[in-house]
Amino acid sequence: MIDPAMCRPGRLDKLLYVDLPTADERAEIVRKMTRKVPLGSIATGASPDAIQQKIEELVRERCEGYSGADLAALVREAGVAALKRMLGALDAMDGGQYASHPKEDQRVLVSVDDFVQGLDKVQPSVSVAQRRKYEALRSKFAGLPVRAKNEEDGKQVAS
Repeated sequence: MIDPAMCRPGRLDKLLYVDLPTADERAEIVRKMTRKVPLGSIATGASPDAIQQKIEELVRERCEGYSGADLAALVREAGVAALKRMLGALDAMDGGQYASHPKEDQRVLVSVDDFVQGLDKVQPSVSVAQRRKYEALRSKFAGLPVRAKNEEDGKQVAS
């Protein structure tokens, strides 16, 4: 939210409303963010492309209300979860000696499960109430009717 004093003439003369990403936009954002992230699963042997598709599906379904910054935090948390998982497994295999003798062929692969773990830690930074407030503000300044989601069927209805 912007302090009203910043909206006085001569300061910030234009207000710009940028809505949160749609399901497809969230999937595209995460696709771009994970482009250089090593995806895979040793347990299932799934290909990186298959993992990518499952992650995009997860983000479409479970990340409603997440901003681009929230999605970036999710990708980071998934990476941290993968690293912790790998270090825990290596520590168990090497009897605690991994830290002093790393193996060259060990790669940290980020899986769908790591993203699911990340969802437990990363929540949307904009609440539903805040989003309604921003949409009402946008409607007020743009002269548009406020839109509300119908809870039962997900269709947009004018309020």
